[in-house]
Amino acid sequence: MLPTKILLITADDAMASSMGTRLSQSGYQVLHTSQGTGALDLIRLEKPGLLVLDVELPDYNSLAIIRALRSEGFTSRLPVILIGASLREQDALLGMEVGADLCLCETFHPQVFVARVRSLLRRSEMAKNR
Repeated sequence: MLPTKILLITADDAMASSMGTRLSQSGYQVLHTSQGTGALDLIRLEKPGLLVLDVELPDYNSLAIIRALRSEGFTSRLPVILIGASLREQDALLGMEVGADLCLCETFHPQVFVARVRSLLRRSEMAKNR
């Protein structure tokens, strides 16, 4: 069985490297783009099992990406983790309202992050099998 693909969309190279390394070590196939523009096409092409989306993309509105995902058939159930270095409470509330499954400030423990990824993927897989 192929490893689950996780798409990281963040312009923060340090964050992408850190999270990408931890997820790869945990057995996931990690794809990364620093561009919000074209993200929906990349998601349709690669069909990731989970999306990690930076709230602070320089070229595109992250919430618009989530809204678009939730309006499509295949991507409507794609688990989305919204992250950000300065994720404020109002950002998290907006993210959850438009369809993010989890909102995290960037300062999180790597093992806890991977456990949350596993949990979201497990719930997503159970929902598919119903």
